[in-house]
Amino acid sequence: MATPTSHVDEGLKLTADGEIVFWEIALKNVPNNGTAVIRFRDGPMDQTTQWNGKVWEHLACKLSGERRSAEAEKNRPTLRLMNPVGVFNEAAFQRRFDGAVIQKFTVLRRHVEANIALSNNEIFFIGRVKDLVTGQSISFELRHLSDGPDHLVPARMYIPPDFPFVTL
Repeated sequence: MATPTSHVDEGLKLTADGEIVFWEIALKNVPNNGTAVIRFRDGPMDQTTQWNGKVWEHLACKLSGERRSAEAEKNRPTLRLMNPVGVFNEAAFQRRFDGAVIQKFTVLRRHVEANIALSNNEIFFIGRVKDLVTGQSISFELRHLSDGPDHLVPARMYIPPDFPFVTL
């Protein structure tokens, strides 16, 4: 008895089935002041998914190290992508991934099948390329938008009390 293709597809994915995660990377430093956008989701190669009016390529990927802390600690998760035949090498060597904005769209499977544009969005930027293995994988260190050198902390202001005889 042959294995159903849905089971084979499920076995090739690195993530669970109830939610589908779409990724969109807007590269920086593209020639002619343009912006290159890479759209992908986890799934078997040589297939695509249409959602929200866009085509998303299937590419094996995995997000690790994502956690939330009540103590306001900022974590830096790692996104690992398959790098077939070194397709991302040139952009990595030209530092186009450094500072690139990456969006994560988490969508329920039934919303993808019905083409409903309802998702939970998270925005990161790529701090650096952590690891590049030609023809195998590339890893990015993701940072939150408030975790960068260009983020400005609001100034604190001291206003004297309304009554001059009262001290703090």
